[in-house]
Amino acid sequence: MVKNYFTIAFRNIFRNKLFSTVNILGLALGICSTLLILLWVNDELKVDQFHRDVERLYIVRENQTYTDGKLFTFNSTPAPMAPFIKEKYSEIERTSRFTWPVTHLMQFEEKAFYEEGFYVDQDFVEMFSFELKAGNVKTALVNKNSIVISEKMAKKYFGDDNPLGKIIVMDTKNTFAVTGVLKPIPTNSSIRFEYLLPFQFFFDENKSWLDEWGNNNVRTFLQLRAGADVEGFSKRFKDEIRAHEEKTNVELLIQPFKDGYLHGDYENGVQSGGRIENVKIFFVLSIFVLIIACINFMNLATAQATKRAKEVGLRKAIGASPSQLFRQFMGESFLTVLLASIIALVMAFVLMPMFNQITSKDIALDFSNEYVILTFVGIVFITAFIAGSYPAIFISEFKPAQVLKGQLKSGSRAATFRKALVVVQFSLSIILIISTTVVFRQMSFMNNHEIGFDRNNLFTLWMEGDMPKKFETFRARLLQMPGIESVTASSQSPIQVGNSTYGLDWEGKSPDDRILFSNMNVDFDFIQTMKMEMAEGRPFDRNQITDSSNYIVNEKAAAKFGFKDGVAGKDLTMWEEKGKIIGVVKDFNFGSLHSEIEPIIMRIDPSWMNCLIVRARDGQNEAAIASVEKIWKEYAPAYPYRYTFMNQDWEKFYKDEGQRGQLFNALAILSIFISCLGLFGLSAFSAERRTKELGIRKALGASVPGLVRLMGKEFAVLVMIAACIGCPAGWYFMSYWLGTYAYRVDIGIATLLFATSICLLISMITISYHSLKVASSDPVKSLRYE
Repeated sequence: MVKNYFTIAFRNIFRNKLFSTVNILGLALGICSTLLILLWVNDELKVDQFHRDVERLYIVRENQTYTDGKLFTFNSTPAPMAPFIKEKYSEIERTSRFTWPVTHLMQFEEKAFYEEGFYVDQDFVEMFSFELKAGNVKTALVNKNSIVISEKMAKKYFGDDNPLGKIIVMDTKNTFAVTGVLKPIPTNSSIRFEYLLPFQFFFDENKSWLDEWGNNNVRTFLQLRAGADVEGFSKRFKDEIRAHEEKTNVELLIQPFKDGYLHGDYENGVQSGGRIENVKIFFVLSIFVLIIACINFMNLATAQATKRAKEVGLRKAIGASPSQLFRQFMGESFLTVLLASIIALVMAFVLMPMFNQITSKDIALDFSNEYVILTFVGIVFITAFIAGSYPAIFISEFKPAQVLKGQLKSGSRAATFRKALVVVQFSLSIILIISTTVVFRQMSFMNNHEIGFDRNNLFTLWMEGDMPKKFETFRARLLQMPGIESVTASSQSPIQVGNSTYGLDWEGKSPDDRILFSNMNVDFDFIQTMKMEMAEGRPFDRNQITDSSNYIVNEKAAAKFGFKDGVAGKDLTMWEEKGKIIGVVKDFNFGSLHSEIEPIIMRIDPSWMNCLIVRARDGQNEAAIASVEKIWKEYAPAYPYRYTFMNQDWEKFYKDEGQRGQLFNALAILSIFISCLGLFGLSAFSAERRTKELGIRKALGASVPGLVRLMGKEFAVLVMIAACIGCPAGWYFMSYWLGTYAYRVDIGIATLLFATSICLLISMITISYHSLKVASSDPVKSLRYE
């Protein structure tokens, strides 16, 4: 019996080549895309979960409340806090401070490379499961002149020699002995580095500003003891800063480290999302694509059902029960899905490198991995059940008497169901097209948005060695070189300002007011080089001696002061350093477009200026780069020359969004293609069933274009109904997504019309092939049809 079922199944697959090809290809594409996305989702969910004590690891965050009604959540904390709270709270087993990524020039003999790493406490290597290939985890960073390096770094500098005890020189002056070599860091770690240095070294070098409870500049990790009362500890811990800073506006909170990667966004002091939103979105989108593929199968299977009516009637007449017929046709569905799954696997293997490149992942289709096997098998069985259940039920319910008398008709119920499925299919496609269009427009908007200064022809370099001390001479020489229009410097990249303070005072300010201002140190020519515009007053002038103690603020900052008669000329004190506001620069974006422009204060302080900013003349970028390199080698010969263009740095802000945009595009194109495969099959079936009708109409004088319009009208109506469902849904979803940006595009009616038009146009082109074929045939042959 089973053999007979399989024989019939294979015969039907090969007998109906067109429909079988459409079914198998559609299902293969749906299964392939779903498999890839689910592997990506799993990889995202497993980030940072490999640490052995991950359930006891926490990140310390600060809720900072200001009198202008704003509440910010930061993960920057005071440097003295970690060792202090380790001694104070019995619930804490280990603590570690953790700097922002730092890049240093590392040298061993003739080999010198820039490497990125962190300063951490000794507890860090014991808290986290970054395993050592060589060295003792208990003592690796006890000595402040020790260094733990990656296996890759060890190979680069020492080859096959034992690296332990070898001396690495940092920034041409500080020496560190290698005390540990790390095994490769798992690919699903959010913390990646080439080296770890003792925090004590960093602290001693910067003690003047690190050793303050009111200065937030490092991250703090905790490992609580097993069985610790987390809730009770949190309540006692939240006011720890207040014990050291009486007038503080800070309340501490702890977040499980395992949640930090996916749940990193906070709003009004409460966790409000993060990368988890993207995981949810792409999980839903992958299901959308699979459903579209299943709909194709269901539509074509029910449409083809009448061709097998006599077979079903005969089986029932000789005693086959509906359940036996159901199992038979479900088996055929499973066989089709199985063939599609084999093709899907081949596609997945071929597309995996490209998929990893788009998502910046290192996912492997490894069938020794239990999750990969379960995911693939689960997709196959779920797809087979969804795609095959309705057609199997529909066919197994045929009445044998009607079938054998030739009285079976497809019936309005089956036709209505097929139309409903087409509507669902195109509704999902329209949602994806709207999403893709909005994502593309937002990405384009962010890359081309006027941010308050001219990013073109600007490139930046981080000054090394003694260059900051000799900046004036360095700058003067650069201005005489070919291709260079202007040169300036700042303490941070102008598009990545991270410093902020509420330590300001001005006339009329209430002593109780706490308002957060970003701040950066700049050179005298900063405003002019960046081509910013002044709203009031003037830029800094190196010929004005007093400007070294004066300030420039942006419009947002000026509004915070509350002066009614202008800001220029007013006194301002920051960190007890008094000066005058000499100008107000028009607001400019010094961070991602996800956030609104904040108040910022700029002042002159050469000791903090490390970022060199060069503006090249139009069309002379290469000449300017070569000019800077020539002078660079005179001032910092031991340091490799490297630079980045401001536009490239700006685009890096939106790398993740760009990746999501590419995935959106791929899924949208895939969904439309699969939908059109289904329409191609359905239109072929429809044209075949209406061959005699079209022959009669043509014999009575109907034109070919008229017959094509008649065939297309039915499907055009379905697409328009789909638009009535998909457009509002797509608008709602993308409005929610755009809400994460302070500066964004409007969705607009044009986007909805575009999505509908694309679906309508592609569906009509798809349908026209079969319509033209039948409508153009000789009516004599059409009237003889069956």
